[in-house]
Amino acid sequence: MGPRLRPNPLGGPAGSGHTPRMDGYDERTYGDRYAEVYDHWYGDDGGMALTRIGTPTDVANRIATLAGSGPVLELGVGTGRLALALADRGMDVTGLDASGAMLDRLRAKSGSERLTLLKGDMADPPGLADDTFSVVLVGFNTFFNLTTVEAQAGCMASAARLLQGGGRFVVEAFVPDPKLATDGVSARHVGLDQVLLDVVKVDGAEQVITGQRIEISAAGNRLFPYVLRYATPEQMDAMASAAGLRLEDRSEDWHGTTFDDGSPAHVSVWVKQ
Repeated sequence: MGPRLRPNPLGGPAGSGHTPRMDGYDERTYGDRYAEVYDHWYGDDGGMALTRIGTPTDVANRIATLAGSGPVLELGVGTGRLALALADRGMDVTGLDASGAMLDRLRAKSGSERLTLLKGDMADPPGLADDTFSVVLVGFNTFFNLTTVEAQAGCMASAARLLQGGGRFVVEAFVPDPKLATDGVSARHVGLDQVLLDVVKVDGAEQVITGQRIEISAAGNRLFPYVLRYATPEQMDAMASAAGLRLEDRSEDWHGTTFDDGSPAHVSVWVKQ
């Protein structure tokens, strides 16, 4: 996904559908609709060029450095693209997702028995003890699946509550460019037997994108809805500060590229004060 183009993030397993801008959409919708195609579209890059920001191995290497021997919680774990790589590094990993369909896909994979998996809203994760984790991770734009400021702030506060003293909250997200956030239709893929279109409506005042990815093929048409609220790094810093988290590091990608005003994405690390 090209983050600084029209924000069209289809990126990340389900988080929360608080007050969505689409009738019938809730915190489970994204994951339940995308579970069947998620690995095809996003696994092993899936044509979406995720590896330009960092492969799962790159993510695992960085998180291992930050977490030390402590346990890791991934919010929006989805089908395990990152969690399984973290477990491959020998880390104790808990994964949470709002979508039972996503978690079922993950449980069917080899190695998933190494993970502790929970179903719940990442704005307010259930059943987890305070001061437990060395790192709380939200990968690939999943933070923006929280569709209100309140839900996003709640996620920050929950991360701070669940982290050990000195623990880190790590988020990977695109940097929004409001000038390019417009309503419209774009072609994501045009093939011999398949066309993928994105249709988006943007509420710039609320920073909310409501979209449909439409798959047209000889077998029929399928709709993949999404709702997200984007936020700037500065807005995320303000939410983190209110939750008792301090920005420790921000890079453009998982390789440590220096973040600047032209960076299309960021990997931000906040530390519990």
